[in-house]
Amino acid sequence: MNQAKREVPGFAELLHRFERTVSVLGRSQSTFQNYSRHVAAVSLHFGKIPTELDPEQIHDYLFYLQKKSKSPSQSYFKHTVYGLRFLLKSEGLSYDYLSLPEIKREKKLPVVLSKHEVWKMLSCCKLLKHKILIGLL
Repeated sequence: MNQAKREVPGFAELLHRFERTVSVLGRSQSTFQNYSRHVAAVSLHFGKIPTELDPEQIHDYLFYLQKKSKSPSQSYFKHTVYGLRFLLKSEGLSYDYLSLPEIKREKKLPVVLSKHEVWKMLSCCKLLKHKILIGLL
């Protein structure tokens, strides 16, 4: 069955309450759209609304997200967790079990040009304004 045509009982009402809460708390419409997209994916996966799921089912889904792709998107995973947390919080349910593991970022040092490289760049500029801009950087 096409997932776009599937309906999850109670999801429309849950989504309406969620939108109202997001709006009242002053979050942007794009935040609501992003979170609701991830919450909808969870609902479609299980065929029921996330508030009816137990922590084990949600952990299974998060594990599924990480394993379904050879290079899982950390931002997609994080937004799923954040969306579920926000939804459960707005419904007055516990969300303590939705902790994110620390996502390590690759530490990169900035590239620092040598004096020679800077002078070479400046000497290539024909216009004074370009030389000034490069000199300020």
